[in-house]
Amino acid sequence: MKRISCIFFGIITLFFLKGIFAVPANAHDNKTDNRTDETLLIDNNNQVSIPLKSALLLALKNNLSIKFEGLKKDIDETEIMREKGKYDTLFSGQWSKNRSVTQVGSALGSSSSPTVMQERYTLDTRLQKKFTPGTQAELKLTHEEFMTDVLFQGLKPQYKGELIASITQPLLKDFGISIGESMIRIASLNFEMSQQEFKKKVMDILYQVEAAYWDLYFAIQDRASKEKSLQRAENLRREFKIRIDAGTLAPIEIYQAEAEVALRTQEVIVARAAVKEAEDKLKTALNLYDNQRYWDITLIPTDKPAIEQRAPDMANCIQTAFEKRPDFAEAKLNIKAADVQVKYSKNQTLPRIDLVGSLGTSGIAGRPASTAGAFGLLYQGTKSPWKGHWDKVYDYMDNGDFYSYLIGIKIEFPLENRTARSQYAKAKLQSAQAVTGLKNMENQIINEVRDAVRNVQTSHQLIESATASLRLAQEKLKAEEKKYNVGMSTAHDVLEFQEDLAKAESTLAFAETSYNKALANLFRVQGTLLEEKGLMLDAGSN
Repeated sequence: MKRISCIFFGIITLFFLKGIFAVPANAHDNKTDNRTDETLLIDNNNQVSIPLKSALLLALKNNLSIKFEGLKKDIDETEIMREKGKYDTLFSGQWSKNRSVTQVGSALGSSSSPTVMQERYTLDTRLQKKFTPGTQAELKLTHEEFMTDVLFQGLKPQYKGELIASITQPLLKDFGISIGESMIRIASLNFEMSQQEFKKKVMDILYQVEAAYWDLYFAIQDRASKEKSLQRAENLRREFKIRIDAGTLAPIEIYQAEAEVALRTQEVIVARAAVKEAEDKLKTALNLYDNQRYWDITLIPTDKPAIEQRAPDMANCIQTAFEKRPDFAEAKLNIKAADVQVKYSKNQTLPRIDLVGSLGTSGIAGRPASTAGAFGLLYQGTKSPWKGHWDKVYDYMDNGDFYSYLIGIKIEFPLENRTARSQYAKAKLQSAQAVTGLKNMENQIINEVRDAVRNVQTSHQLIESATASLRLAQEKLKAEEKKYNVGMSTAHDVLEFQEDLAKAESTLAFAETSYNKALANLFRVQGTLLEEKGLMLDAGSN
């Protein structure tokens, strides 16, 4: 094969190899947590003891809402490749055979009949590429073999080749790397926004999981306090029966004790149902229903609520939120994307003025045939000097003697240009909207953080108050029982103080879990929940 054909097919091979061995731009090491449910949960006699950290890890691994949001993020990532794909190299090829036999009324037709036969084989190959400055380039190679029985055809068969490189360069509309990469940049920013949105969704879900964890803890503690209250009432009823049997207590006193036992039994039934409801809520958040093994298990939270006081500084918390909140970062990215869209839309209002040019070379060869019979006695004819087989065509193309070129300017401009102007106006409005949204987000963050800090402070004060109330309720019950034993109190008073103690126990458990939920909410609104819990998303999700 001659030099020029080798160069052309070498270019084709290079582009193909580039496509085969190229590493996708979005490839990353997406490591996941390979730990199974069994390594995070300890199964013992149909009871599962679960620490808070394990519950959060299970949520990251199994929660269906997190998986759904992760898929949305991955979908946005494919948009980057789609926009980059507009600059992919396109190879196209076409081979065709065309044969025709037609009637002719000319003396210059075929030698033996008033018909003309033509047969043509054509191979057309092209490489097309668009570049980010707006440049569009094409390399076209055409090879043709032509055979006919026309008398004046000088080459039979005739081989013809042509190689043309053409280029179109925008000078106004679509000109420039920044304009050409606008959609790629917007797709990348949208993907970054989806990553921030995903991180926010994950923190919201993890907060919900932690809240469900502490709700279950409280439900279990509340059930325990009501069961203890029921046990106290039953003990008192049993003591009443002993005293009635001994004749030291009127039989009518037993009715009040039995009524209280019945009432507290109802409370225990409701509390046990609340535990099951809280269990189901946590199981749903952890997607444990995906494994039938966990359908009927009993979840036992092993972590105790933290009760040490934290004194969060309001100003520092707000500053941290501005630095860490993923939705605030998303709002700032949205402004960047809107600015890119404004710049691109403004460019689209310009007229299209393109510089076009091409440079080509050609060659022809074949088997010379005499044309004397075609012109009669006036002209005897000569044989074509372009003798050679099909590969001779490329020698002629290579020597540079036979060439063509084109250079010109192409102008295109819609007179009203309403579509482009409306898109530009829309982009500017959306940019202003994005700025307003960021300011609104700032106000929302300040309000959420202030509210979260107050809830932390308030809930810890409630722990202190509930602790004091529990201690006093215990002392009051002990004192009342002593008074009752010496006949200075009534059964009604003892039962009332027992109920007060049960309420104080539940109130303290509720205050402790509320404090821990308030802390988790503060971490969430600051955007630091993952860091505070020692968790991290997959490499491809950060």
